[in-house]
Amino acid sequence: LKHEPPFTYKGEIQAGLFKKWVREVREWIVRGRLTPNQGIKLSGKYLAQSAYNFYERDILDLKKRYTLTEYFESMFDYLFPPDFRMQQRDKFDVCTQEKKSVRDFLRKLKNLADTVGNIDDRDIVLAFW
Repeated sequence: LKHEPPFTYKGEIQAGLFKKWVREVREWIVRGRLTPNQGIKLSGKYLAQSAYNFYERDILDLKKRYTLTEYFESMFDYLFPPDFRMQQRDKFDVCTQEKKSVRDFLRKLKNLADTVGNIDDRDIVLAFW
Protein backbone atom coordinates (compact mmCIF):
# COMPACT_ATOMS: atom_id res chain seq x y z
CA LEU A 1 0.00 0.00 0.00
CA LYS A 2 1.13 3.49 -0.77
CA HIS A 3 1.50 5.68 2.31
CA GLU A 4 -0.53 8.81 1.77
CA PRO A 5 0.99 11.95 3.30
CA PRO A 6 -1.11 14.23 5.47
CA PHE A 7 -3.18 16.94 3.79
CA THR A 8 -1.82 20.48 3.77
CA TYR A 9 -3.04 22.36 6.82
CA LYS A 10 -3.25 26.14 6.40
CA GLY A 11 -3.87 27.09 10.02
CA GLU A 12 -7.65 27.41 9.85
CA ILE A 13 -9.25 28.00 13.24
CA GLN A 14 -11.26 24.78 13.11
CA ALA A 15 -10.49 22.33 15.90
CA GLY A 16 -11.76 19.34 13.93
CA LEU A 17 -9.54 20.13 10.96
CA PHE A 18 -6.51 20.66 13.21
CA LYS A 19 -7.17 17.34 14.99
CA LYS A 20 -7.49 15.59 11.62
CA TRP A 21 -4.11 16.97 10.50
CA VAL A 22 -2.48 15.95 13.80
CA ARG A 23 -3.92 12.44 13.49
CA GLU A 24 -2.73 12.14 9.87
CA VAL A 25 0.78 13.36 10.74
CA ARG A 26 1.05 10.90 13.65
CA GLU A 27 -0.06 8.01 11.40
CA TRP A 28 2.29 9.15 8.62
CA ILE A 29 5.24 9.19 11.05
CA VAL A 30 4.44 5.67 12.27
CA ARG A 31 3.86 4.24 8.79
CA GLY A 32 6.99 5.93 7.45
CA ARG A 33 9.03 4.68 10.42
CA LEU A 34 10.26 8.19 11.11
CA THR A 35 11.54 9.46 14.43
CA PRO A 36 9.39 12.19 15.96
CA ASN A 37 12.11 14.74 15.16
CA GLN A 38 12.23 13.65 11.51
CA GLY A 39 8.45 13.78 11.37
CA ILE A 40 8.38 17.32 12.74
CA LYS A 41 10.98 18.50 10.24
CA LEU A 42 9.23 16.86 7.30
CA SER A 43 5.75 17.98 8.38
CA GLY A 44 6.53 21.51 7.23
CA LYS A 45 5.96 20.30 3.69
CA TYR A 46 2.30 19.82 4.64
CA LEU A 47 1.75 23.27 6.12
CA ALA A 48 0.78 26.55 4.47
CA GLN A 49 -0.10 30.10 5.38
CA SER A 50 -0.28 30.80 9.13
CA ALA A 51 0.52 27.17 10.05
CA TYR A 52 3.68 27.37 7.97
CA ASN A 53 4.53 30.72 9.59
CA PHE A 54 4.60 28.92 12.95
CA TYR A 55 6.78 26.15 11.49
CA GLU A 56 9.16 28.63 9.89
CA ARG A 57 9.54 30.63 13.09
CA ASP A 58 9.83 27.82 15.64
CA ILE A 59 11.39 24.97 13.70
CA LEU A 60 13.46 26.60 10.96
CA ASP A 61 14.49 29.93 12.52
CA LEU A 62 14.55 29.31 16.27
CA LYS A 63 15.40 25.60 15.89
CA LYS A 64 13.24 24.71 18.88
CA ARG A 65 13.34 21.06 19.88
CA TYR A 66 9.90 19.67 20.61
CA THR A 67 8.44 16.32 21.40
CA LEU A 68 5.67 15.55 18.94
CA THR A 69 3.00 16.46 21.49
CA GLU A 70 4.74 19.74 22.38
CA TYR A 71 4.98 20.57 18.67
CA PHE A 72 1.24 20.12 18.15
CA GLU A 73 0.36 21.98 21.36
CA SER A 74 2.64 24.90 20.48
CA MET A 75 1.17 25.10 16.99
CA PHE A 76 -2.34 25.08 18.48
CA ASP A 77 -1.41 27.88 20.91
CA TYR A 78 0.12 29.91 18.06
CA LEU A 79 -2.85 29.54 15.71
CA PHE A 80 -5.91 29.54 17.93
CA PRO A 81 -7.09 32.54 19.98
CA PRO A 82 -6.10 32.44 23.66
CA ASP A 83 -9.74 32.17 24.72
CA PHE A 84 -10.66 29.48 22.17
CA ARG A 85 -11.29 26.81 24.81
CA MET A 86 -13.41 29.24 26.80
CA GLN A 87 -15.44 30.00 23.66
CA GLN A 88 -15.91 26.28 23.10
CA ARG A 89 -16.97 25.86 26.74
CA ASP A 90 -19.59 28.57 26.26
CA LYS A 91 -20.87 26.75 23.17
CA PHE A 92 -20.97 23.49 25.13
CA ASP A 93 -22.94 25.13 27.95
CA VAL A 94 -25.67 26.41 25.61
CA CYS A 95 -25.71 23.51 23.15
CA THR A 96 -29.20 22.17 22.47
CA GLN A 97 -30.49 19.32 20.38
CA GLU A 98 -32.78 21.43 18.18
CA LYS A 99 -33.52 19.35 15.06
CA LYS A 100 -30.49 17.09 15.36
CA SER A 101 -30.87 13.38 15.83
CA VAL A 102 -29.91 12.05 19.25
CA ARG A 103 -26.72 10.58 17.77
CA ASP A 104 -25.74 13.87 16.08
CA PHE A 105 -26.45 15.86 19.23
CA LEU A 106 -24.29 13.54 21.32
CA ARG A 107 -21.52 13.71 18.70
CA LYS A 108 -21.65 17.54 18.79
CA LEU A 109 -21.42 17.54 22.60
CA LYS A 110 -18.46 15.15 22.50
CA ASN A 111 -16.67 17.22 19.85
CA LEU A 112 -17.13 20.39 21.89
CA ALA A 113 -15.97 18.56 25.02
CA ASP A 114 -12.83 17.41 23.20
CA THR A 115 -11.90 20.97 22.27
CA VAL A 116 -12.52 22.27 25.80
CA GLY A 117 -10.36 19.60 27.36
CA ASN A 118 -11.60 19.48 30.95
CA ILE A 119 -15.09 18.09 30.42
CA ASP A 120 -15.67 14.54 31.63
CA ASP A 121 -18.36 12.00 30.72
CA ARG A 122 -20.54 13.13 33.60
CA ASP A 123 -20.65 16.69 32.22
CA ILE A 124 -21.59 15.33 28.80
CA VAL A 125 -24.41 13.24 30.28
CA LEU A 126 -25.74 16.25 32.19
CA ALA A 127 -25.66 18.43 29.07
CA PHE A 128 -27.28 15.65 27.07
CA TRP A 129 -30.30 15.53 29.43
